[in-house]
Amino acid sequence: MVNTDLFALVTLAFGLGMLHALDADHIMAVSGLASTRVSLRNSVRFCFRWAAGHGLSLLIIGACVYLLGMAIPHSLSQYAESAVGGMLILIGAWIIWELSRKSAHLHFHRHDDLPTHAHWHQHQHQHDHPRKQHDQDPHIHQHGAMIVGMLHGTAGSAPLLVLLPLAKLGTPVYAIAYLLLFSAGVLLAMIMFGGFIGGVYQWLSRLGTRFVKTLRIVIAASSISFGVYLLSGAFV
Repeated sequence: MVNTDLFALVTLAFGLGMLHALDADHIMAVSGLASTRVSLRNSVRFCFRWAAGHGLSLLIIGACVYLLGMAIPHSLSQYAESAVGGMLILIGAWIIWELSRKSAHLHFHRHDDLPTHAHWHQHQHQHDHPRKQHDQDPHIHQHGAMIVGMLHGTAGSAPLLVLLPLAKLGTPVYAIAYLLLFSAGVLLAMIMFGGFIGGVYQWLSRLGTRFVKTLRIVIAASSISFGVYLLSGAFV
């Protein structure tokens, strides 16, 4: 007869995973990464790879604790939390730099007898679809989403959500099932969010590129602000 308590605990893992995926730092990171290539397909792909990296790190941590009997130092989560804060700042800064690089350049000229001077000129290519512009950018690699996901899986509440229930599980089968279902919940929630943010980008693209750029600026500012918040809390 199946132990109903263990069955309920393992089943609950899927719901906990879905809730955990929607943590603020996760949303900030995947939104920033997805905005580097604006399309429904790329948004879902970024979120999928992030969730895969997140689940991989949890499986590694769980295997070390439950199967190998290793003790994970508490400082590991703190260092990872600080790294997440720095990573969010870098993502926001990258978005702002990319927007300024693509939409502005310095133009030197002179008027009459005045000295030569410079102006920043911005150009909006109305005939270029935002999706094509980002898909052709060779400097953005979706493999980074998996690395960011692994970092998130090590930091914050994820180890607590996974490792504390593992201490109550009696067999490796239930432990592995808990890890897999928790990660599956994270994966499903992230794919749904990727579809949502990708749909928003597509809708804004029909209205004009400036609306997409405005959303990206908001995401960048939010990512930097939340990254600063995480770093300030890490050093208190």
